[in-house]
Amino acid sequence: MKRIKMLMGAVALTLALAVDKASADFALTVTGSAMVQSTDGALKATTSTLSFNNKQIYNIISNGVANVAQWSAVITPTTLPANGYIAFNPDTNDGTVQGVFYVTNNAGLYFPLSGYDLNGQYYSWIELDTQNSYFEFNGTPLSLGWVNQFVGDGGPFNGVAAYSISSKGSGTETETSTALLYIHDDPYSYDDADNPNIFWNNFMPQGEGDDQDGYNGNAVEIRGVLAATLAVTSSNSVPIITSKSFSLTGTGNLMLQGWYAIIVKTGTAKFAK
Repeated sequence: MKRIKMLMGAVALTLALAVDKASADFALTVTGSAMVQSTDGALKATTSTLSFNNKQIYNIISNGVANVAQWSAVITPTTLPANGYIAFNPDTNDGTVQGVFYVTNNAGLYFPLSGYDLNGQYYSWIELDTQNSYFEFNGTPLSLGWVNQFVGDGGPFNGVAAYSISSKGSGTETETSTALLYIHDDPYSYDDADNPNIFWNNFMPQGEGDDQDGYNGNAVEIRGVLAATLAVTSSNSVPIITSKSFSLTGTGNLMLQGWYAIIVKTGTAKFAK
């Protein structure tokens, strides 16, 4: 089957998530750059810079969803609207991981980007993975994505926190933790957090026989440090988070059709309400 072709523009990855005023969740905006191998000769090789933007990232998802039959016969292909955008709800669990990405638009579309196929196999097109156990003032650790795969193991992430809460129960907290953002088009090549090689090849029995093509055609990966800033108030002596923002900085990999040796030199992801 013919693979999906992606046209990308020709520079530090900047990924921003800004909240839609009509929504309580985060809206995803992506721009960025990476290094790509241009020529590789016997005596001379050159590199160049490849840049991309949010429209092209949305195309990775919308093309992957529309052409999902390349990977699965039991996930229904869907044509997503041209005016759609990717949103994130960190407080929702999809039954396997914490934090749900979905496509929406101003008309109220809701198309989740993770779930279960007709045979009950889990799939996912986007994941944000991190964990911080120092969210102590209300007893709830920051936990997103693939972070608790083994008993007694909190996943491949560490975290620290700084907070100042007044005697009345209000204040701020900043949590800092290692993190991963992974966007891709093979719905069964998930859990990059615990299995980094999944970016290149779904060697795991994920999707079992439902995975018809165990390779991503297009994928973006940022590994780095996430900072979460929380504003806290108190109601009847119970701390309540009134606002929060996230930012992720790091490096990673980028894979596009026809371009495989691509290095994300710098990356910034911002989530804000």
